[in-house]
Amino acid sequence: MMKLVAKTIVVTGGASGIGRALAIECARRGASVALADVDLEGALETKVLAESKKRGGAEITAHRLDVSSLESWQSFRDAVMSEHGTVDGIINNAGVTFTGTVENTDYDQLERVMSINFMGMVYGTKEFLPVLKTRPEAFVANVSSVFGLFPMKNQSAYCSSKFAIRGFTEVLAQELKSTNITVASIHPGHIGTDILKSALKQGNIVGVELSSREQEGYVRAFKAMGLSPDRAATTILNGLEKKKSKIVVGRDAVRGELLNRLFPRFFVDSANRAVP
Repeated sequence: MMKLVAKTIVVTGGASGIGRALAIECARRGASVALADVDLEGALETKVLAESKKRGGAEITAHRLDVSSLESWQSFRDAVMSEHGTVDGIINNAGVTFTGTVENTDYDQLERVMSINFMGMVYGTKEFLPVLKTRPEAFVANVSSVFGLFPMKNQSAYCSSKFAIRGFTEVLAQELKSTNITVASIHPGHIGTDILKSALKQGNIVGVELSSREQEGYVRAFKAMGLSPDRAATTILNGLEKKKSKIVVGRDAVRGELLNRLFPRFFVDSANRAVP
C-alpha cells in the first residue's frame, strides 16, 4: 500500500476533466501537485480548486505544458524540480481524440493525436524516470482507454494511440518489475469530460453527417451521460495506492474488458455494429 500523503505528483491535462479531478483529489489526500496543461488559464483555475481542498502542507503549482514537445517537457521538468524538489509519481493523462476511418483520417490528424496522446506520455515517462528511481517508492501511471483494450471503428487515430500507450506501459512494467516503481496502465470507459468539445473543433465528431447544432447536442449528452470525473479520479487513485498495474475505470469499461476477454470476436463485432 502506498499512501499519497506527503508525496509529490505530476498530473498532465490538469485544466479540466479527469486531470482536474485527479489534481484536486491528490491534494485532498495530502499530496503536493504539479499540474500541467497547454491551457494555462484552465490549469490556474484547477490550482485554486485544489488549494481549497488540500490537506496539510500540500503545495500546488500550475504550469503551461505542450505535451507533444520534448523541449516543453524539459522546461517543465526543471520548473517542477526547482519548485517541489522531487517527484514521487506521474500521471500522464493529457489526451485528445479524433473521429475518422483509416481512409478519411488525414496524416496530419493522425500525427497530432499520436504526438499528444502517445509521444506526450513517452516524454513524460522518460523525463521523470531518473527522478522516480531515486525515491523510496514511486509510480508511473499512463492513461490509455477501453479503446486501448479493443478496437472501435471510426477511431483509427485514437485507438492507435491508446493501444500504443498500453503496449509501452506494459513493457515498462516488465523492465521495472524489481524496482521501487509501480507502473500502471489506466483504462477509463465513458467519462463525462469535455474531450469531444475539443474534438468538435477538428471536424465532425461522430463520423456521420450532422448539423453543427446536432453535434453540439451530442457533445452535451456525452458529458452528461458519462461517469463523473470525480468518481473516475477516486477509482484511479485508489488503484494507485494499492499498487495495481491495471486500473479499469467505470462499469461500462469493466463490463467491456470482461466480455472482450471472454468472447473477443463476438464482443468486438457486437460493439462495432452499434457505431454509425
